[in-house]
Amino acid sequence: MKLSLVFLGLLLVATSLSNPAPQNIMELLQKARQDRISTLVQAIQAAGLAETLQKDGPFTLFAPVNDAFKKLPEDSVAKLTANPTELKKFLLRHVVKGNIPLSELKTGDLTSLDGGISKITVTAPDNITVDKAKIYAPMNLTSTTAINGVIHYIDQVLLP
Repeated sequence: MKLSLVFLGLLLVATSLSNPAPQNIMELLQKARQDRISTLVQAIQAAGLAETLQKDGPFTLFAPVNDAFKKLPEDSVAKLTANPTELKKFLLRHVVKGNIPLSELKTGDLTSLDGGISKITVTAPDNITVDKAKIYAPMNLTSTTAINGVIHYIDQVLLP
C-alpha cells in the first residue's frame, strides 16, 4: 500500500512537471524572449490591457516583434505611450475575438477589437500576412497557444 502511494505521488509530480500549468496570453508574452517582444509587453502594460489579455477571451493576438516597432516613424512609440487611450486603441487593432490558430487562418477579413478590419492573405501555410505584416510561421509553432487564445508574431505593426 505504501509503495503504491509513493508511486502515485511520483507519477503526479512527473505529470505536473511534464505538463506545466496552462498559461494565458499575457503570461506567455511575459515569459517569451524579451529581446523580441519587450516593446509590445511594455505597451500592453502601459495601456492597461494586461488584465484583458489574462481574461477568458478567447483572443487571437497579432503580436508585433520589437523590430516591427523600430520600423515606425521616430518618436511614434513615445507619443503613443504618452496617451494611454490612444495606445489602447492602437493595441486593440492587434487583437481579434476568437481563438484562430495558424492552420485556421484563411484569406479574408477579420474585425479587430478596435472595430477595424484586417485583411488576411494566405498564399501558403508558411506565407500568411495580416494587412501586409508577415506572420512568422516558424516562431508560431512554439508556445503560442494559451488557455484564452493564441499569439501570432508579426513583422510589422498594424496601422488603421
